[in-house]
Amino acid sequence: MNLREFFLTHRERLLFFIRYGISGATGGAIQVVGLYIWVSLLGFEAQYLWGVVIAYCIAVVVTFVLQKYWTFRNYDHETVVKQMVWYTAVSLGNLGVNTLILHLGKLALEARGLDFFNGWYLVVQVVAVGTAAILSFLSNRYITFRSVAP
Repeated sequence: MNLREFFLTHRERLLFFIRYGISGATGGAIQVVGLYIWVSLLGFEAQYLWGVVIAYCIAVVVTFVLQKYWTFRNYDHETVVKQMVWYTAVSLGNLGVNTLILHLGKLALEARGLDFFNGWYLVVQVVAVGTAAILSFLSNRYITFRSVAP
């Protein structure tokens, strides 16, 4: 099977993963940019974890809308509350993972004598977002949107 045949055979599934990736990348970008604004532009270094929480909350709302209506193409308004509850629960778990990774990264980098706020916080945030994205995909695919996933 050549690449063209593979794409044609698995077209819908591949497009689903592309949509999921774009939606997730949008949420990830919101988180990283939000943290950057909080720390670097507003100067709240000591309260950097609050920046994580605020950016994460904004990203949850944006990504829920993208995931429900675009990625999973679910236009059922009767299930929106239940899905939002599950999506929020998954997101809160991922917020805990994200925050834990960011805090442990700060401790690890500072133990090595590196200044966490000299750009390293963004690198650690990208790692945290990537880890949370994998957990989020699995949880939302098999729990939140299980009845509509391809």
